[in-house]
Amino acid sequence: MTFTRYELTIPVELTSELHIGGVDAVPDRDGEGTVIRFCRNGLDEPTIPGRSIRGAVRAACNALREERKSEDDPLAVDDGIFSDSNWESLWGDDLAHHEGDSPDDVLPVRRSALTFHAMSFPDYKDSDSGESPLPRRHGVGIDRTTGAASDGALYEHEFLPRGTRFDIRITAEGRDDETMENKQSEGIPGPASSDTVKKLLEFIVDVLNSGAICLGGRTGSGQGRIEVQKSDKKRQGSKEERQEPKEQYLRIVARSKGIEGKKPVDVVDALTGALTEGPESSKGTRSSAWAGSKPACIEINWWSPTGIFVAEDEKLTKQRKAAKEAENKEKGIDEEVHEVVYPLRDPSEEWEKAQLLIPGTSIRGALRSRASRIARTVLAARDDFKPLTSHDIHEQIAAEPNLVRYMFGCTEYRGAITVHDCLSTDRKNRIEVTHNAIDRWTGGVIDGGLFTEAVYLGTEWEPIQIDIDLRRLLNNIEAEKGPVDKRKAKEAEKKETEQDDQKGSQQREHVYAPYARAAYVLLGLVLAELSAGTLPLGSRSTRGLGQVVVSSIDIHGSAHEGVKIPTKERFGDQALEHPGTAASPPIQDRCDAQRRLAGAVLGFLKTIDGAEQWSEQLDEAPANGGARSKGEENTHE
Repeated sequence: MTFTRYELTIPVELTSELHIGGVDAVPDRDGEGTVIRFCRNGLDEPTIPGRSIRGAVRAACNALREERKSEDDPLAVDDGIFSDSNWESLWGDDLAHHEGDSPDDVLPVRRSALTFHAMSFPDYKDSDSGESPLPRRHGVGIDRTTGAASDGALYEHEFLPRGTRFDIRITAEGRDDETMENKQSEGIPGPASSDTVKKLLEFIVDVLNSGAICLGGRTGSGQGRIEVQKSDKKRQGSKEERQEPKEQYLRIVARSKGIEGKKPVDVVDALTGALTEGPESSKGTRSSAWAGSKPACIEINWWSPTGIFVAEDEKLTKQRKAAKEAENKEKGIDEEVHEVVYPLRDPSEEWEKAQLLIPGTSIRGALRSRASRIARTVLAARDDFKPLTSHDIHEQIAAEPNLVRYMFGCTEYRGAITVHDCLSTDRKNRIEVTHNAIDRWTGGVIDGGLFTEAVYLGTEWEPIQIDIDLRRLLNNIEAEKGPVDKRKAKEAEKKETEQDDQKGSQQREHVYAPYARAAYVLLGLVLAELSAGTLPLGSRSTRGLGQVVVSSIDIHGSAHEGVKIPTKERFGDQALEHPGTAASPPIQDRCDAQRRLAGAVLGFLKTIDGAEQWSEQLDEAPANGGARSKGEENTHE
């Protein structure tokens, strides 16, 4: 028997915030919500568990494998890395093997050849007082009936800031020439060979480089994105020169050939990492073009004439007030200090220099709420509307119309849409607006009800970026409607193709493709409302804040199993461009331009196959609230 042990170490950097929930949800001491802490180890250090990395990596690898299998890739058959037998040996067999008819005759399954190691961050360990140095972000669940915050749905979660660097470390073992002679081993996949293990590790490097992997939770809001770090030398060269060879990440830590009959000390040396044969680094075959089809991407250029307000962590506001009071006391100034609430800023930069930040959760929540409203309005028009019977946010999400769940997800599966955080590029002018709360009995100001908010006007923002994963969208539909027998579907398609004079001219279409296209049309209707200026972002929208002016939209299309989102180069209206230092156009001219842009979005939607009949695919929630997709790992624990 020959075995080889590999170690893959890949340096990565967070390009967005990362949250991985722990086992505890600690009630806030002020009683104002729940603090969802970052996962921690036994030393109370924030930790990325190995299971979270494994789940995300395996999900991405499985997705790309399915694409290869659908394309009849040679690597997906026989002894290829994507074949069923090799895949089970590499990742472990999830199926139970029975020797007899009795449930007690269950045989053990094959363990994975790969081990994913946890990564801890001692610099963010809690202080002796129990305070966590990790930044926090607020969130709230909106009641679909009242439009206000849902009872008990106020929370805040800890996260690692963007720019944090760490290593993804994977160890693996391949075994060759091992026979399974035990009678009970029939049907159990054999151990992974050294060659297949090495190819899988190289495959993982390609997947990480492609940007297809996000870690942790809230990935639908743009969190958890990582980027493989390149060496400084590679950064300075051309694109070809910047490509890092896989062998720099992958090395052999132990190898032994034919350990049978060897002295025990030799066997121990091999097991503990002392090389008995072979080089210290891998020089294997380099793979290429591993990355699957990219998701569709929508880029929205926009600005706000009123300012966008997403409040920062209340803790920062109180700290700033306390610092000001201490400063006044030191200077002998006797005056009351009022709290000034500032908009949320990028936590990865110094507060004074940091740009404003609109979380992807805020934008995504606004889009989802409006999509649900449109869908339920259509259902009401055809007498299929059923009022919500509960104020529980989770029950309301499960009861949303099917197209909303397919696109945005529910409690049973992840959504197919990702909305990234949006940063300002220039904060522009700041004004402070003071408010007070009125006592309904006396008509005077409530004691302590005076507060001030800082609003930035004329701010320039990055484009809003929305990614749509068509593969995930189809998987979500399958999770509720039942899996498709792809073998039978492929045989039926082949038979139809043989009878067709235009053989091979038609792209294979997924049986649930009409539902996927309908879900995209529903999202397009939401974007039409955003373009029309009727969908505000952020908070304080009832006080006049949050107005959005969309200047242009870019759509980078994608296709998957007959579901196609066509590419549309930038379309917009010059009258909607950010005025900069110039005077804004008349309100009426801007409103007319917004209506034209909304009409252009609707015109584009009509080019989607089946757009005119999209509402025929719209249904209420199933009685059981949806079904969980089987066999898929949780990638956002």
